[in-house]
Amino acid sequence: MKTILEKFSSDYENVWQLFKHMNDGIMIADNQQNIIAVNPSFEKMTGYTFDEIAHKNLRFLQSEKTSRIVFHDMWEKINLAGSWSGELMNERKNGELFWSYVSIAHIKKDREENNYFIGMIRDITDRKKVEERITYLSYHDTLTQLPNRTLFKKQIKEAIRHAKHHDEKFAMLFLDLDHFKKVNDSLGHHIGDQLLQHIAKRLQKIIGTTGTVSRFGGDEFTILLHPLHNKAEAYAMVKQIIQSFQTPVDCAGEKIYSNTSIGISFYPDHGLDFHTLLKNADSAMYQAKQAGRSQCQEYNYSMNQGSRDRLQLERELRNAVQEKQFQVYYQLQVDVEKGKPYGIEALIRWAHPKKGILPPAAFLPAAEETGLIVKIDDWVLRTACQQTKKWHDEGFKDLVISVNISQKQFDRYDFVDRVKQILHETQLDPGLLCLEITENMAITQIEQAVEKLNELKKIGVQLSLDDFGTGYSSLSQLKYFPINTLKIDKSFLQQSSEDQENHAIVKLIISMAKSLNFSVICEGVETKEQLLLIRNEGCNHAQGYLFSKPLDFQNCESVMRTMKENVNIV
Repeated sequence: MKTILEKFSSDYENVWQLFKHMNDGIMIADNQQNIIAVNPSFEKMTGYTFDEIAHKNLRFLQSEKTSRIVFHDMWEKINLAGSWSGELMNERKNGELFWSYVSIAHIKKDREENNYFIGMIRDITDRKKVEERITYLSYHDTLTQLPNRTLFKKQIKEAIRHAKHHDEKFAMLFLDLDHFKKVNDSLGHHIGDQLLQHIAKRLQKIIGTTGTVSRFGGDEFTILLHPLHNKAEAYAMVKQIIQSFQTPVDCAGEKIYSNTSIGISFYPDHGLDFHTLLKNADSAMYQAKQAGRSQCQEYNYSMNQGSRDRLQLERELRNAVQEKQFQVYYQLQVDVEKGKPYGIEALIRWAHPKKGILPPAAFLPAAEETGLIVKIDDWVLRTACQQTKKWHDEGFKDLVISVNISQKQFDRYDFVDRVKQILHETQLDPGLLCLEITENMAITQIEQAVEKLNELKKIGVQLSLDDFGTGYSSLSQLKYFPINTLKIDKSFLQQSSEDQENHAIVKLIISMAKSLNFSVICEGVETKEQLLLIRNEGCNHAQGYLFSKPLDFQNCESVMRTMKENVNIV
């Protein structure tokens, strides 16, 4: 093989040493794509010696797991552009499949017979397994292993597309366990978790291949029954579900009797989109509870009191925007190593004239639906920047302000210009502003999203991916986003002390973020044990009730001064 390399380089001795010692596999093929040289790493990776594959075509490593279209596109690009890079599923000598990242270049010489191909191959199987694991966890509930609400939503949308095309019906069931809180309060959360696991298995056994069971959250389950020939099929399934609850569940020696209330909505009778079907099934479930529990109610349009309440809320929201009834609260973000304030997150509150201070969950969904969220978000961003500039002038010079960005705000054509304008008006250093986007925002309209994020990055604004681990579906795309920070969703940390799987997820995400040169902030830190856990794993920053609850401007400043001058929580 050394003599072969002499053909390609005048400095062949150095090339030969590089060829022998590179960790990546290297293969060289002649102009007919027949292998004429491979390095030791290639032999180790594939299990083939050079003598076994000499003069074989490059295609011999291909597995049936990679589509022929991929290979067709690969060679087409090599022929047109001279090179190609991408991921392929290949096969070792022993038949074992492995993921590889392959780069192939077509080197052209003065005569066609002197042309050759050079390929580099890297075994990325371990990385792909990690990606697949995290993707699975992003779409499945860690307790029951059922699909979570993100995956359920995708499946409903697919069912809608299919039903429209084939003129079909389907049903959405919304289940809520009756008096589940009593189980947790009297027997403990570990028994409650076991009960949920048993119920999940029962529901899966009943539904089988006729639909999908999802854990929607807490003690709520949702079920898709698709397709249906008639409503009677759905009600027959509901009857089996309710009857199954007559048999007690054995949890750690405790026989627990549980019941469920079920709401049901039908496509297309009760809605043409996911949110409408879900809302109506949820309304029907509450009607079942009010009617005595342990039964099923089908949605009907008399269940519209909730809609009237929503209209009232929308009217009050519009008035709140006009009368400036909103306030910005702040929650500390702490440097894990120093134990001192690093930044703050701006969180909106509604000072309702009758109901008092309302949290975001009480009004932001309605603000999203009405479009008022754009005005509210602009106000929050401007107010947070103004108040943070005051803190900078008062001595907190490096304090970073994090502001959440909604989908509607981000999608505005002039979003970047609005951010620039607010920074100019408030005179805030762009490098001390961090905009938080969610995973779902990042994976829709990728090219446009990346373009906006890059514009913000150019002016110095920091970018954070919020609630990481709850929605992102393709880690391979993550590297394309110019973000500075991953924010691990609080649900993983709060369960990690008792749940080794969640502990492993936290550890995995922190490690992955480090490899991509992202900093990490963990939300929901409530105990020193949790702080020690993330500190040991290399987390940069933390946020949670251990340091402070969300506070108004004056109280937040007081806590920051105390921590800065006297307290090292770590």
